[in-house]
Amino acid sequence: MALGDFTYGNNSRREDLLSILKDVSPVGNNYLVGTLGTSIARNTLHEWVTYYQARPSEVSFALEGADATIVDLQNPVRSNNITAIITEVIQVTGSMRAVDIATNQDPYAFQKEKALKRMNAKMEFALVNGTKASGATGTARGMAGIDACVTTNVSVLSLVSLSMSHVEDAIQRSWEKVGAEYVADTILTTMALKRRFTTFTTYVTNYANNTNQRFQNVTTFESSAGAVNIVPHKDVATGKLYALRLETFKMAFLQGREPQFVELAKTGDADKGMYLTEMTLESLAEPASVKVSGLL
Repeated sequence: MALGDFTYGNNSRREDLLSILKDVSPVGNNYLVGTLGTSIARNTLHEWVTYYQARPSEVSFALEGADATIVDLQNPVRSNNITAIITEVIQVTGSMRAVDIATNQDPYAFQKEKALKRMNAKMEFALVNGTKASGATGTARGMAGIDACVTTNVSVLSLVSLSMSHVEDAIQRSWEKVGAEYVADTILTTMALKRRFTTFTTYVTNYANNTNQRFQNVTTFESSAGAVNIVPHKDVATGKLYALRLETFKMAFLQGREPQFVELAKTGDADKGMYLTEMTLESLAEPASVKVSGLL
């Protein structure tokens, strides 16, 4: 049957291209970048002092009328980290900026927007997993992240299923090492381990009596030492859990090297630029935090 002019055989049709771009890349929601406080570093070797004295495990009583006994007193100690340079470079050709594109957005502006998200994601990864390197002999400087900074309270398990006891044990280790006002208040872990909290039934009360909804999200755990926020994090390695006192960590930016965009010299038929920052992680009270690995 003849159809006359119909769509299938008509090559003059224009394409139907939606002018909306949905970006679902997993580079947003960088918890530490958005939560930690900041400070200024004035050298690539960034140092600070910490002070720690343990509680007494025994007491020697004084004799009546005895002379005062002089003992060595605890002094502050230096701690440090190295500033690391993080960059994200973009380049867009003149032709690319000249053609029509679906979103009607300048490709250079588009790439700047996406590059900023990628750099924030790099900063976030470094804050968790960075490794310290001095930068000698042509090697890029590297900063120690949370994983490398937490050294006092470390538990290495052998593929053990996460339970309420493991969480309480981690918080207790923090409580035993520091004053009550500095006990860990945030658990940073994988989504797989965060989901385990929904299976805990001991000492859990359900206050939602809505039969039309099911509640599977646990965001706060009331530990024996106080409330603890539970945060799933994409950059935490499989099987790891950190119990952190967030206020004791800060991002320190080398002075004048805070996150910024720098236009690069034009050397051809393209526009170039890069986001850059130079930063490190301050760990001001490392004994307050706990690292547990080998969990399921």
